[in-house]
Amino acid sequence: MHPNMEFENKAETAILESLDIGVALFSADRKLLYLNAAMAKVTGGDPSNLGSTLEKLADKHRLRTAEGDDVAPAEFPIEKAFAGEETRNVPYIYIGADGRHLWLSVSCVRILDESGALKYVFTTIADIYRRKTREDKLHFMIETAKILSITSDFRKRLHEKARLAVPALADWCAIDIVREGDIIERVVTVHRNPEKLAYAEGLLNRFPPDRNATSGVYNIIRTGKSEFFPTLPKELIDANLSKLPAKQQAESREVLEYLQLNSLMTVPIVARGRVLGVMTLAYAESGRVYTEDDLHFFQEFCNHLGLLLDNAHLYEEISRKDRAKDLFLASLSHELRNPLAPIKNSIELLKLKDVPEDIREEMETIEHQFDHMAKLLNDLLDVTRFTQDKIEIAPHAVEMRRLVERALKSTDALLRTADITLHYTYSSSPVQVWADDTRIEQAITNLMSNAAKYTPSGGSIWVDIEREGDSAVIKIRDNGEGIDPLDLPRIFEMYYQGRDRNHASGLGIGLLLVQRIVNLHGGTIEAHSEGRGRGSEFIIRLPTTNILDLGTSQEPKNTHLIAGKHVVIVDDNKPAADSLAKLLNKLGGHAQALYSGEAAVKDDFSSTDLILLDIGMPGLDGYETIAQLRENGISVPIVALTGYGLLEDKQKALDAGFTAHLTKPVGLKELTTIFATVFNA
Repeated sequence: MHPNMEFENKAETAILESLDIGVALFSADRKLLYLNAAMAKVTGGDPSNLGSTLEKLADKHRLRTAEGDDVAPAEFPIEKAFAGEETRNVPYIYIGADGRHLWLSVSCVRILDESGALKYVFTTIADIYRRKTREDKLHFMIETAKILSITSDFRKRLHEKARLAVPALADWCAIDIVREGDIIERVVTVHRNPEKLAYAEGLLNRFPPDRNATSGVYNIIRTGKSEFFPTLPKELIDANLSKLPAKQQAESREVLEYLQLNSLMTVPIVARGRVLGVMTLAYAESGRVYTEDDLHFFQEFCNHLGLLLDNAHLYEEISRKDRAKDLFLASLSHELRNPLAPIKNSIELLKLKDVPEDIREEMETIEHQFDHMAKLLNDLLDVTRFTQDKIEIAPHAVEMRRLVERALKSTDALLRTADITLHYTYSSSPVQVWADDTRIEQAITNLMSNAAKYTPSGGSIWVDIEREGDSAVIKIRDNGEGIDPLDLPRIFEMYYQGRDRNHASGLGIGLLLVQRIVNLHGGTIEAHSEGRGRGSEFIIRLPTTNILDLGTSQEPKNTHLIAGKHVVIVDDNKPAADSLAKLLNKLGGHAQALYSGEAAVKDDFSSTDLILLDIGMPGLDGYETIAQLRENGISVPIVALTGYGLLEDKQKALDAGFTAHLTKPVGLKELTTIFATVFNA
């Protein structure tokens, strides 16, 4: 104890000396009266400091806030205590005279005499590095766990995770990933100082990693082992720099001096035994150093990053295949639409002729099935609507009996071939529903095909339509194989095909599709069976409506809008172009066909009212053709006529300057609608 102190208690002194908490006592006149061994160890003080003034002692030390901001000497906790403000257990980064960085919890308490005047300032410090590091790591893991890993924008997620490490667990952080061909791509560089961040980001261009180096990123990728330098001794730096040419040595020293690297670790990011990237963390100007515990922590964290990157690679692969699938379906749809277009035009031409009634009935069946097929082709073009629950319906008032009979007609040949007897009953009074007839017909056809598949030759299928309260009920029952009781709860699941069914085939999505369609109409479907060999029954219930069915005639109105109009059709599919021109001429138009974009840009459109332009043509495609036509001053409306019918295809056409977009095959209904739209009729 200092001799000027007013008390001397050897027991108390012994206790203070035994503590691992630093203790110091200052007099009211700012002189150091006492410091224990723990305080001396941290501050570098010794008994000769006793009696020194606070000003002399403060010159040797620096403080930073927990956020890393420098604290001015006038704002030191001890100075604030003398000014009347106490500090209790506040964390600071302490930087000693020797450059050491410590996390300390600091308290500075005022001790007053009987009159209330300041007598002493009592100061304690506690090393909280381990506690603070644990807290920072826990916070880091909690926050990074909030960032979703399965995402196409994995670079953003990596940046978010790396950003959480700075400044709590690193002064700067970088992440490199391995791309195809073992190319290194730097995807993240984080530093709290924007100037140093820009500098660090430019280092890869100045010093690209050496593939053959025995240390560094490529070596870690080859070996899968971390590189760890708790401190960067001058000898190690000199040894590595000596291997470089003189100019590179000078540049490298400049970099090291600027970055002030103090402690460094580089950790592989691994998933399924493969190195997918590397995470580099460094302490620099903060003066902190990494420990083995820190290395183990970030090795575990990089295992987590490995899952993220692996998921991202899988996501990219799935997305690539999905894009390829979409391209394939778009191309397939385009190729299928080309032969469908002249078929549709021929049907429309036949309808305009005076044909016998029995032939007209067959034509109506052909047209109905053709329209059904065209609508299903639209679904094929955008199959993601099914997987993403985006099946759309266009409901209207429809009589249930007529709808079911159309579905039964489409399965008539199947039943005759299989020698299955159909028993059909229906309500004596009309049963109206508000439905998309194509979708409901699709569902009933699916159930009928399913029943026929599992009913043996000579068997029977019963179809009944009745009304139960406010519901229209369709029952489809067979005396076929039946359904195992264990299968019943699962038959509407995706890809489920049942147990040991003799005729199991297909994707196993038919019943799920039926259920989705029925549910979209606000209805329900249920399945019943008394077991194997005892047949099965499916019951659909749909809400009824009081809206009258005014008929669903597809006869287009306003065909007079085509009369007198001069139309040029540009399509490399000659049968489609010729049949459409023939149809338009039959309706009083003046139509001609051209078979290439090159022919179109050379043509004179001075008397033309409308151009129907195919997009998918060899040579000049539709986009290039319309661009040249517009450059040539052709201002007449140009409608895209194409087999590509995705939403993005339609938007792309509009963005390219097309007036409207028509998806093949095109009938009178679509033509009259487009004429009304283009000519504002």
